[in-house]
Amino acid sequence: MIVRKVSEQLRFPEDFLDKIVCGDALQLIRRIPDGVVDAVITDPPYGLNTEGINDTNDLTTFYAILPECWRVLKQNAFFITFFSTKLLPQLFRSNPFTYFWQIILYCPGGSVNSPIGFTKFFSCFVFKKGNPSVVKRCKDIFVDTPSKMVEPDEGYIDHPTPKPKRFMMEIVKMFTKEGDLILDPFLGSGSTAIACRLLGRHFIGFEINEKYCHLAARRLSTLTQIHKSSTPRQKVLNIPPHRHKTL
Repeated sequence: MIVRKVSEQLRFPEDFLDKIVCGDALQLIRRIPDGVVDAVITDPPYGLNTEGINDTNDLTTFYAILPECWRVLKQNAFFITFFSTKLLPQLFRSNPFTYFWQIILYCPGGSVNSPIGFTKFFSCFVFKKGNPSVVKRCKDIFVDTPSKMVEPDEGYIDHPTPKPKRFMMEIVKMFTKEGDLILDPFLGSGSTAIACRLLGRHFIGFEINEKYCHLAARRLSTLTQIHKSSTPRQKVLNIPPHRHKTL
């Protein structure tokens, strides 16, 4: 499930499809051909000074990967990202995507310090390429799990900023269809991959921290077994092998 090859050795789709690829997203994404991804859903490093997360003091990585996300994403598709409230104006700088909507994840037990007190919500921003349609109309405010870094059926999640898998499942259902291919270039604790697996979507997950690669793989394997009887069978993607140009 975890792929550790250097980027030059990777072949699409066999080394990517439904895999957690351990490495630098900026290098790995260049191995994906143009226009094959149905949606990008991610929680990038965006200025949080959080121990254990790489490149959190600036937005260099985020800005660098945006053009590549645009390239691999199909026309008429969604790019969905979490982002820091304090850095919000910078989300729209040099962004090739068009703003579509904002979704709020309300956290009653939130205790992150902010300029006005304690922050009790996360912002999830929906952008678009072309003119895609929402697959399943729902709502734009969701309530978090009981407390930070805890899942009711898993317990403590050893990652600084895990996103609740039930919330990620709602996002996946709203903006993608069964059998779609979803890319998360900053997979973290693996919630995007879990949502995809439980809902019959394919995924590609990149994560530079090997500890979190193993965490995501364990969670994915455990939860897949627990929910095996109710998990939709994934449709087979007919993607031809990609011949790479020299980088």
